[in-house]
Amino acid sequence: MNLFVINRTIQEMCAEVVALSEAGLDWRSLTEEQLLHEAAVCMFSSQMVFEVAEAAAKTILEHGLLRRDFLSTKISDYESQLVVVLTKPLTVTSATGKSRQVRPRFKNRLASLLASTIQDIHGRGSSIRDILSLARSSRHAREILIDRVWGFGPKQASLFLRRIGYCSELAVLDTHVLEYLRLALGVDPKPSSLSRLASYERLEAEFQNIASEFGHSVGCVDLATWVTMRVAKRETVLWV
Repeated sequence: MNLFVINRTIQEMCAEVVALSEAGLDWRSLTEEQLLHEAAVCMFSSQMVFEVAEAAAKTILEHGLLRRDFLSTKISDYESQLVVVLTKPLTVTSATGKSRQVRPRFKNRLASLLASTIQDIHGRGSSIRDILSLARSSRHAREILIDRVWGFGPKQASLFLRRIGYCSELAVLDTHVLEYLRLALGVDPKPSSLSRLASYERLEAEFQNIASEFGHSVGCVDLATWVTMRVAKRETVLWV
């Protein structure tokens, strides 16, 4: 991969990301059900391919299992209902527009993470909205989410905060962004080290410096980098 070409593509992609962000979500206008759905997408994405994670969260939403009247269900019963829903094949649409049927792996794990999160937050009389409203900053919100949402590490919490329009200064250091950092800076962090917030924030600071050179927000450059590196990697595989 040629770094000059990659950087030029990222710069061009940033303009598209900015245009799309103008029509993005605003967390203050989202219901608790919608916030839980977005949390489920990010939670599940740590266990499976992102498109499958989106489909799994969508089917849970469509079955009404994120409605407030369901959230007070006994946790063992609620978890069982989640497993039943996740046992059914999901319709997954790829980036190329093709659809296929997939049975999600780790359905028991996914159900346990979501049920435990709901019990931990709503069982205490709180909510995702309360957490976001009381946080002193985006970094503070991320810290609380890591502590309260099962399956959330720094990457998942950062992705959630971006997807709901809470902030744009946190980086989502996923595989494709890490690939870029290896190319641009020669760094090669172990994925396990990034589960620790302190290690994550050190590398995030490096990316924040890069984002400033592009002249866009971290969230914008991060997403543009993700798209660019994902396509570049796919095309590299096709030409090998």
